[in-house]
Amino acid sequence: MHAAPPPVDALDESATAEAAGVNLPTVEALLDETPDMPQEVPRYRLPLAASPPNIMLQSAITRLVEQKERIDALVRDGLLSGLLPAEWSAHPGNELRAFVASVLPFASDAVRSETVPARVPLKFLLGQSHRWSRAEVAEPKSLAVYLAADERATAGSADQAEVMLLSPLGLAWAQEGRSRVGFLRALGVESMAARVTTLAYPEAAQLALYQVTVDGMTQIWCVLDNRRLRALSAPSLTLPVLTAYGVVAPQPWPAQWPEPADVGAELARMRGGRGVVEVDLVKLVDKIRRGKAGEAWASASLMQLHTWVPRWRFFLASFIGLPAALLVIAALALPGQIEAAAVASALGFAGGAIAALAAPWIYARRKYLS
Repeated sequence: MHAAPPPVDALDESATAEAAGVNLPTVEALLDETPDMPQEVPRYRLPLAASPPNIMLQSAITRLVEQKERIDALVRDGLLSGLLPAEWSAHPGNELRAFVASVLPFASDAVRSETVPARVPLKFLLGQSHRWSRAEVAEPKSLAVYLAADERATAGSADQAEVMLLSPLGLAWAQEGRSRVGFLRALGVESMAARVTTLAYPEAAQLALYQVTVDGMTQIWCVLDNRRLRALSAPSLTLPVLTAYGVVAPQPWPAQWPEPADVGAELARMRGGRGVVEVDLVKLVDKIRRGKAGEAWASASLMQLHTWVPRWRFFLASFIGLPAALLVIAALALPGQIEAAAVASALGFAGGAIAALAAPWIYARRKYLS
């Protein structure tokens, strides 16, 4: 027996569909009402770290991350040797922390909140891409899956990642796992798992930006709470982020504050030490006031001066030679009263010396007085 031929209508529809290049869905697909799910949801269970809803701020942070990655590429090629700010490379092992503290004034990880496992969007995450890249890995896709997995956020797990998050800005930097950030980004991964510690940052209203000229060079200074001042090492990186955050664009230096030259001198003096270069404007005003008061002239004695050094030869000659000469003169003048003359000359010389040291017969600046 021969099988019955298919209906003519079915053959016509099939031929028409094939001619049009249309692939009809299967019956199972038509009956499946489950919506399409993104590929990342079934693989990753951890929540994404929160970011500010400010679109302009998100764009500025993304731009900063891209610029940092380009800087890393130039550092890797040796094209920026000696051109980067010194503080970016002065802390081996903490270069990212120094970079953030330099680019974002008053950013600190000294006060931390609790640490939780989460996924961090790579477009908001700073890393160190100059250490190794995709080209140096034998199986990059397998390594990317391993490094991006949720298990990397488990405390004590192998290849654990740790991230610091400035939550008001939405900017994060890797504390552990710094080298994997650029690698994962190059492979198109959107987020990575890490133990995330959120950090605070001053509100926009607490910060003020000022443009000044010191020694013929234009500088941008950032002041917190009208007191703490820091000079921006890389204004081109800092200003877009802070202005998107809500900080007012750089303003002229207030006339009631110390002269820019005095502030610049204080900044230069503090650069010779360790730690963050920061000027306390209130303390600087007091220092300048005391300095001006110290320039005033006042009557004083030699005993009040703390900058003079005795000439010991002259001192010994005066206290030994002069009394001896007076004694000889007294002996010649009063041959019968030599003892009385000696006592009188010694007392007279001693009294004169004490008066010369203690009496305020000289003028000196107050800053030289003890």
